[in-house]
Amino acid sequence: MDFSCSEKRNATRKALVNAVRTLVAARGHDRISVQEITRQARVATGTFYNYFESKQDIFAAGAEDISAELAALLAETRIGIKDPAMRVSVTLKYYFQQASENQEWLRYIDALSLDLTLQQPAEQCFDDIERGVKAGRFRIDDIHFTQNLVSGMVGHVTREIAAGRIEPEGIGFAIRSILQMLGLPDLVSKALTQTPLPPIAASKRQSPTIQNNEVARLSDYSNASAHKVISE
Repeated sequence: MDFSCSEKRNATRKALVNAVRTLVAARGHDRISVQEITRQARVATGTFYNYFESKQDIFAAGAEDISAELAALLAETRIGIKDPAMRVSVTLKYYFQQASENQEWLRYIDALSLDLTLQQPAEQCFDDIERGVKAGRFRIDDIHFTQNLVSGMVGHVTREIAAGRIEPEGIGFAIRSILQMLGLPDLVSKALTQTPLPPIAASKRQSPTIQNNEVARLSDYSNASAHKVISE
């Protein structure tokens, strides 16, 4: 398969996924047919089965697409944060806020009754922890075990957020607890938790879900980490 053919396949698949996202946002799940999805994507009905075996497959792909889109929006901000503890704090706060406020995600998983959580990919979480250990920022014995604990805790908190059982104060407590689990002193964990998110780009598909009245410069995170000197 040549490059142009591969590009065409990727574009067609993306069109189908975009179509199902648009339809679910507008109408929910029950009344969407394969024919409506392909009509929205402007492809032949039979084309659908070249990419997905069932509607459930494309519904799952739509959720993955939303998650990947949100991760891409955060990527540039993460690159600009050199301190591993700041990077973990920003990433946790971003995903918890998106899980709480991103209306497309909330409507999508509710309409389709999907048992999915919006959180950082496990591999990226592992890399963040490993980077922190190598930099002497985190003090843990087993990176893989700790990553599993963090991912499990984040998944639980995200489900509680979706169910409306956690207030904003509880989200802050969860972030602080994770940072302490990674070996950060209480004062540093508290400072990082209380520092607002830096500006993050908004999706072109929707209005921003990050509240602009609670943003911070990346330098604010550097100031927060200065407390490390006091406590260590």
